[in-house]
This record gives sequence, structure tokens and C-alpha cells, in this order.
Amino acid sequence: MNTKGRVTVRGANWLFLTTLILQFVIAFAISIPIGLLYFLISQNEPQENDLMNYLLIFTQIFAVFLPALLYLKFKEVDIPKVIRLKPLSLLHIILAFIIGLSGQFIAQMLNLPVLYLLSLLGEIPPPPIPIPHTFSELIISLLVVALAPAVSEEVMVRGIIMRAYEIRGTRAGLIISALLFGFMHGDIKNLLGPIFFGVIFGYLVIRTGSLFAGMIAHFTNNAFAMLLAYLEENFPEQFPFLQSDLFILGAFVLSIILFVLAIIVLNKTTFLEVKPSISNMKQDLRAAFINMPIMITMVIYMILQIFTIVEILQGNPQLSIKIW
Repeated sequence: MNTKGRVTVRGANWLFLTTLILQFVIAFAISIPIGLLYFLISQNEPQENDLMNYLLIFTQIFAVFLPALLYLKFKEVDIPKVIRLKPLSLLHIILAFIIGLSGQFIAQMLNLPVLYLLSLLGEIPPPPIPIPHTFSELIISLLVVALAPAVSEEVMVRGIIMRAYEIRGTRAGLIISALLFGFMHGDIKNLLGPIFFGVIFGYLVIRTGSLFAGMIAHFTNNAFAMLLAYLEENFPEQFPFLQSDLFILGAFVLSIILFVLAIIVLNKTTFLEVKPSISNMKQDLRAAFINMPIMITMVIYMILQIFTIVEILQGNPQLSIKIW
């Protein structure tokens, strides 16, 4: 069957596995030369923040964005049409911003049950994402941690994977791409939050017909999380309330209000064109996860989580393997 001109489920699944493998290859390939370069220039090892930023930007570009772009080129698709590169109205830009912002505290709450269960095993290691200590480092982090993933991951997940699975219906495309987006982060401590955002980003893209809506919400969420971490780490005396339970509870309640209002306005100002499902959700999930590339991906994911649990049990951060 000639599949030129469209993205396919099979192609999307193999692309997903390819990006995962490239994570390891690129991380290994650049960490050693970067370390040697730092040593030759300054006789010192690279700072952890610098090394992590290099790893993140290289993996986002060469393991996510470029493979996705090459796949689209290979399939000879109409890229703007297939991945929905449609301009957004000012209202929908604002709504995407509000949804990305308000979703932050909701996602944190969704991660809490897993974090609590893991805390019973031992001390939970901090996230691998480096926290900036200066304003210039903050700008770099916003580019590396917020902007790059917002573009590359949206192109791959919402642009290709969701689009491919929409052949099974709009619901299947939305749910399956959200689940894969959660597993894509490779961290059981941060699983339910990304799945939630996967649904929300996908819903934004489908409702507005524009991938830019997902990119804006994605960037806003990542940037807001980085900004909060930056303020908590470097200005605890100026912003002591950021770590208070009352602030977190208030922010959570306000986030839900803003989130619901933004979704209501979004629904009233957009038209949802739903593709009917070709099967029930159980069959959709079976089709999505019972295939070679995704099963291999899930095996790799489970191995990574074993490393995480071992790290928690032994309290040794050197045992963990960090990706994405």
C-alpha cells in the first residue's frame, strides 16, 4: 500500500522508538567530547548545569526535531496541513497561555500520589533539570528547557503521532498520543502530569486546528515551572510564600478556576470536528501498545524505572539514568 503523502501509525510508532534510542546515543556521544573540551580549555570538568543544557538542546534537536522532520519529508506530506501549522487568533493565543499556565499546579497535584508512594521507599532524588542561578542562565534555560521542547515535542507528538492515530478516531488520537507523551518523559515521578498535559495540548490543537496552540501552552508551562524553580532557589527570602502550603493550595484552586474558564471560552469560540472511532478504547489501546516498537519502548521505560527505584532505595543518585 502506498502511504506517501500521509503519516501512518506504524511510522509514528517506529519514530517514537527511534527518538528514544537516539536519546542514549546522543547523550553518550556528546558528553565525553564536551567533558574533554572543557578540560583542555579550562583544565576543569564542565559544570553540571552546562553539561545538562548541552545534552538537552542536542537531544531535542537531533533526537526529536530532526527525526520528525526527516520522517515528514520522507513521507512527502504537506507539512503545514498535516501537522496543522495554522495561524492563531489573539484570543486563542491568550487562551493557550492561560491553559499552559494554570495547568502547572494541576499537573503537580496529579503527580503527588506517585511521589508519596515512592517517598515511602526512601528519599526522592531531585529532578535532573538544572536550576539556573543567574539571569543569563535563566534565559538559556528558558530556551533549552521551555522553547526547544515546545517546538520539537509538539511537532512529533501532536503533529505526527496524534495525527497518525486519528485514523482510529479523534478520541483515540488524543488519548494514545497523551499516554505516549507521558512515557516519553521517562520518569515515573513525572508521569501523570505529562499525560494530563498531553490531553490538554492535544485538545488545544484539535479545537483550534493549530499546532501553535500546543506549542504556546507547552512553552508557557515549562517556562513557568522554570521561573518558579529559579525564584525558589535564588530568592527564598524575597519569595518565602512560594513554598508555603497555603500558597500552593491557593494557586491550585485559582488554577482550576482559570483553567475551567479558559476551556469554556475555547469551546465557545471553536468548532470541534470529530472523526468517529473505528473501535472501542480497549481495542485502540491494544492496537497502540501491542506492536514491536512500542513494546520495546515500554521495556526500556520499565528498566529506567527500576533504576529510579533502586536509586531511591539506596539513596545513590549516581545509579539513575536520566533521559528526556
